[in-house]
Amino acid sequence: MQPWQYAAAVLAAGLILLLAVRSAVVKKRKQKQRDFDRKLETVLQARETVKVVCPQREGNCVLTSARLLFETKEGFTAVPLTKIKRLQGVDSAGKATASAAKMARLTVKAGTDYTIDNTADAFPELVKQLRAKTKKPKKGHTAAKKPNIQT
Repeated sequence: MQPWQYAAAVLAAGLILLLAVRSAVVKKRKQKQRDFDRKLETVLQARETVKVVCPQREGNCVLTSARLLFETKEGFTAVPLTKIKRLQGVDSAGKATASAAKMARLTVKAGTDYTIDNTADAFPELVKQLRAKTKKPKKGHTAAKKPNIQT
């Protein structure tokens, strides 16, 4: 065999190996997503809907209609939205910020502190919806306020 034939054979074997590795990675990613979906379905309560799923380094952070769920290796940690006392955003320099786009992490204070890192595109949407759900109504403003009509 000629030297170029050896090079072509090595190149073909390398290409086949590359395709096999890529296929295994895609298969593993799909299996991981399928397992997450199954676990999440078992955790959801009746009439509870998923609003945002934000991937994190150690697991996912899931905002539902009633709770904030943090995925851990052992399972899920649930924080009811009514128990959340404060949300505090911090930028990469460590300064407090209110802009979801500038946040490097969000700290949720609810008895204990939970940290959500800005590692995915879903993070600004998560912050926006979490703020809307935990926002306290202003005093004197009610949704069903009757007009003051004097006769």
